[in-house]
Amino acid sequence: MKDVTRFIRWANRTRKRRGLVCHFYIERSTKQYYSTTDYAYFNLFSDSREWTVKGTPHHGIKSQRGKRSPVPCLNCFEIDDYFHEGLKTLCDEGNEKFELGIIFNKRKLKNWFGKNKIIDVSEEPPSPPPPPNECHHYDRVQKRRGPLYPFHFCYVVRVEIPISKFHGLAIEGIPYHIVMAMLVKKVIILIFTP
Repeated sequence: MKDVTRFIRWANRTRKRRGLVCHFYIERSTKQYYSTTDYAYFNLFSDSREWTVKGTPHHGIKSQRGKRSPVPCLNCFEIDDYFHEGLKTLCDEGNEKFELGIIFNKRKLKNWFGKNKIIDVSEEPPSPPPPPNECHHYDRVQKRRGPLYPFHFCYVVRVEIPISKFHGLAIEGIPYHIVMAMLVKKVIILIFTP
């Protein structure tokens, strides 16, 4: 628990200036919201100066015609008091599927992708529902399920990942100076960047 307390102190100091978001990597994940651990290991053992992320579609609510968003996104949680409570619960109760969380500087993500590509997800969908390409802007808390239940009440931030012109995939390299820290099972690794 000492690591969690240290992390909370660091996060509270850091997020005031920059804002922090966390994306989780889950072992054998069947949900599109979390990346599988092979992506994390690829990044950890790569010589690249970037952290490669993959966007997935179908996030958020359904449109009026029952369609999901086709926009590929990286699903993240805002690091705030709700996140801290979720982290404490995760440490107390454990979770075999949780493998790694990567923490990004939200302000630098906005600079890298553009402000309009970082979506602070609203929990109050409009009526009638929006068209499919805007459905990832909205969520319903009561519909959230999955391996990271302690974080279900956290605010969600989605990063729209552009489709690569070369590969035709929603994959993007994020410079390492945007990576702030990692959560690795029982250990929290703080990466201090300018």
